[in-house]
Amino acid sequence: MLRSQQNRTGKPLYLIYPGEHYASNENCYIGTIVGSCLAVSVFDYIKRRGGLINFVVPGTTGTEGIVHDEISRIGILNMEYLMADMVKLGCDRHHMKAKIFGAGYTDASGPVRLSLTESNIHFVKEYFELENIPVEKSDLGGNFRRKLYFSPFDGVVYRQILKNNEEFSEFIQLEKEYVENEFRNRNRVGKILLFD
Repeated sequence: MLRSQQNRTGKPLYLIYPGEHYASNENCYIGTIVGSCLAVSVFDYIKRRGGLINFVVPGTTGTEGIVHDEISRIGILNMEYLMADMVKLGCDRHHMKAKIFGAGYTDASGPVRLSLTESNIHFVKEYFELENIPVEKSDLGGNFRRKLYFSPFDGVVYRQILKNNEEFSEFIQLEKEYVENEFRNRNRVGKILLFD
């Protein structure tokens, strides 16, 4: 994660890279860029604080549901890291709303690309359904990247479509390395339990 004060808003900007998350009660922005990865913002509208995560579920999820699926364990674990940081800030899952983005552009082609993006979309929708957290906005799929700025103070997400998929080459390379690493190490997660 990179923290910058040098931006036109004058507010601190926390830039998260693929595989990272950040939650805050500060009047700031949390930014990221996603292609094939998912970006999820979660906002507690009572406490007025929130978080953003950039992650991928490395593979095709099964039909038995994400709680029983081996591949989905990684996605659940990633989301629970963000949720734990939100709880540390005093947030309550019953007062949370989510916005989900990404699972779009990837360098892979054909069935590999389609199964990765569809699987990630399926995962994130089912996760929030199981957690009983409403999804306020959903912008998923497509053959482009998204640049996002999330305000944890008011829950607003600013989104820019990046038409040229080669823009922001540092993020492209970081996402590619992160996704490859997640696929290589996808058997590292143990049993996952969801709590009420």
